[in-house]
Amino acid sequence: MINHKLIVYSIASILVIIGIVYCLVANSEYEDSKELSDMGIKGETAEKQFEASFFVFSGIVNFVLAALVIKSNRSVVPYLFSAGISAGLIAIYVASRTVGVPVVGVEYYIGRLDMISKILQAVAIVLSGLAIHSIRNSRVLKKII
Repeated sequence: MINHKLIVYSIASILVIIGIVYCLVANSEYEDSKELSDMGIKGETAEKQFEASFFVFSGIVNFVLAALVIKSNRSVVPYLFSAGISAGLIAIYVASRTVGVPVVGVEYYIGRLDMISKILQAVAIVLSGLAIHSIRNSRVLKKII
């Protein structure tokens, strides 16, 4: 049987790292926004500001999810949210590189932090699935005993 506490702390750690990565990306977008603003390019500046805000919000959400995962008392809800939000962010990323998304359009740049965050989000999805499986198995065992 998988050690549930190990899964919990692994997911929480991954979510914190994802949050940090998103904050780093937000900072990069903010710096780009300042540069574009200094050059007088307004449309691109607004796009960069939106992206920076989105990434800050995504980072904060991951920090909150990490806290919820640690505080959860054998509830599957934080794991469902962690997996769902990670899957949603991966889907938005794929859409932004293929068909485009509102405000931003199609992005062509694929950065190192982009790949790191997507890999970590995939790990968060897998670990969330393991946590849900572990919780459900322990509930079934308690009913049997």
